[in-house]
Amino acid sequence: FAEFNYQHFPLVYVKLNNIDSEEDFDKFLNDWLNLYIQKKDFTFIFDTTNVNKAPLKYSIKMSQFIKNLKRQPHQYLQKSIILVNSNFVLRLLKLIFWCQSPVAPVYIINDLNQINLALEGNIENCIMPGKSILPFL
Repeated sequence: FAEFNYQHFPLVYVKLNNIDSEEDFDKFLNDWLNLYIQKKDFTFIFDTTNVNKAPLKYSIKMSQFIKNLKRQPHQYLQKSIILVNSNFVLRLLKLIFWCQSPVAPVYIINDLNQINLALEGNIENCIMPGKSILPFL
């Protein structure tokens, strides 16, 4: 479901695919938590271009995970950039962030060329913690 690439740390690239099992989702969450154990700031770049289906329960579980993550004494996640090319994934993200605001700024992009802009914070399609999601794409 999730392939983590740490080669360019503190940038962590995560290629997401369709989720097949509860174990895959739990491994994804554990890999995320392991980054917090390292106690080093990082930025996620999620690629969701291979995702075209996912049970709704994982959106709810992700919201709960974010809620629990907010209890950490320090947020090592500095920002997330999410490459989205489908309305389905965008709706799931809207649901997740409606249930629970993100722990760090989230940039939703639909073009790989926007990654550097998002890394620099020079893009308008940003969800800031505590704010509602904007209509992207």
